[in-house]
Amino acid sequence: MKKLSVLIDLDRLKDLNTGLGQVALFFGEGISRVKDKRFKFTLLVPRKFEGYFGDLVDYEVVSLKRRYFPSLCRKYDLWYALHQDSAYFPSDSKTPYILTIHDLNFLGEKSPAKAKSRLKILQKKVDRATAITVISKFTEGVVRENLQVGETPIHMIYNGVKVKTFGQVSRPAFAPEGDLLFSIGVIQMKKNLGVLLEFMQQLPENYKLIMAGNNSSAHAEELQQRINALGLSERIILPGTISEEDKFWMYNHCKAVLFPSRFEGMGLPPIEAMRFGKPVFASTFSSIPEVCDKYAYYWKTLEPEQMAHFFLENMEAFDQDKSLPKVLKQYSLKFSWETNLNEYLELFRTITG
Repeated sequence: MKKLSVLIDLDRLKDLNTGLGQVALFFGEGISRVKDKRFKFTLLVPRKFEGYFGDLVDYEVVSLKRRYFPSLCRKYDLWYALHQDSAYFPSDSKTPYILTIHDLNFLGEKSPAKAKSRLKILQKKVDRATAITVISKFTEGVVRENLQVGETPIHMIYNGVKVKTFGQVSRPAFAPEGDLLFSIGVIQMKKNLGVLLEFMQQLPENYKLIMAGNNSSAHAEELQQRINALGLSERIILPGTISEEDKFWMYNHCKAVLFPSRFEGMGLPPIEAMRFGKPVFASTFSSIPEVCDKYAYYWKTLEPEQMAHFFLENMEAFDQDKSLPKVLKQYSLKFSWETNLNEYLELFRTITG
């Protein structure tokens, strides 16, 4: 029996230093190891990733032809768009099309006019979709509230979480001595990192904070200026994008991970931190309480002095209970790529009949 051809859109591999880039990487690694009697997978990838995932899958390289003239390109029996902002579509309007919506963060980030324009673009994709997947119940609620879904089924499938591991890794040059706190992600307004500056002022000087992520934005520059003005340049470090080795070292050696973000479709760093048995201090916004459940410490207020008091009190309790790291590690395993892939394979089977 001829296998059904399935296209997996992994164009976000072009930027591995983002959450979507990591999702594309780990989904690609997982799907490329699947041996399925029913499906033959083709990965749509940037040119430098052609062949990257081995020879059990086929490859199509992203191109202007695929973007602007899809009808002239190869046809598939099923098309899976890994994220809602992809510019690529099936060749045939009748091809079953699965669309993942990670978040609608732009509703809180953009002007009303720009948000309306993006909703209009996304609505067209929703209208085209055979099925929609979302990465949290929170995102599903936002989608149903802001988009016309109609009878199109929505499936909630959490992203998997994986951190690359290494053997002996040296201390990063940017990491000072002291009790290290860690935050990682794009340095943007939505991450709410500014609240951590005055928070750090309230902590004993042995605490140092590493805020890793692309620091080339105007917001990152503004944060650095505020750090300097507060006299915290020795205690709050913005090293920019860091390597996987440095990320692994930080998760191993930090005292805690801080996640005050306001807008998250799911949010990977808290679960990554738990995978290493590290406590997470987070905000109560968007999907964070859903994903972290009772396994994170939640700031009920973002007033610096109260944030610091809450942090120190709970760090002391955490350090005294030696069972908690194991509990966190066990919970984090709920978010595995194996589970994610199995749920998508079941969805592929359902849609193709």
